Amino acid sequence: MRRARTFIQALLLASLLGLTASIVRADEPALLTVRAPNKGMDAAIHDLLQSIGAHNYSFVRQQSIDNRLVPQAWEAADTRIVYFCNFAQMNRALTLDARATEFLPCRVTLFQTRDGIEMVAINPAWVSERLNNPALHPDCLKLKQDYLDIMNEAAL
Repeated sequence: MRRARTFIQALLLASLLGLTASIVRADEPALLTVRAPNKGMDAAIHDLLQSIGAHNYSFVRQQSIDNRLVPQAWEAADTRIVYFCNFAQMNRALTLDARATEFLPCRVTLFQTRDGIEMVAINPAWVSERLNNPALHPDCLKLKQDYLDIMNEAAL
């Protein structure tokens, strides 16, 4: 059980490191990170869900990082993924570029640390720079700001 959890976390970390290592010279950071010190996972998820709703997004689902990879009783409790969406924004983005599926629906990964919770999301503006679609980029900049607003509010 612990070995599987460690493997999944190492795999996630390796993929995130690979993502950031692929940045040669970017105007946008690849990851958006907000810390919620002195919060537990349940409180952080509750606050994140409240913030998602307050910013006109709909909660889709939440899952552990190793969901369906290990028996449910063995799932990691210290890493969760929360999915959410504004369906009108998603429809617009997909109309502009079907490759927007790389960052939609929106998702925030929460990691339990000894100091609290760390919330991490892929920066859609960083992704849109690589898609090279100028029509999509303004929407991605707005989505980036929404992510930051939602995570910062949840961290309070």
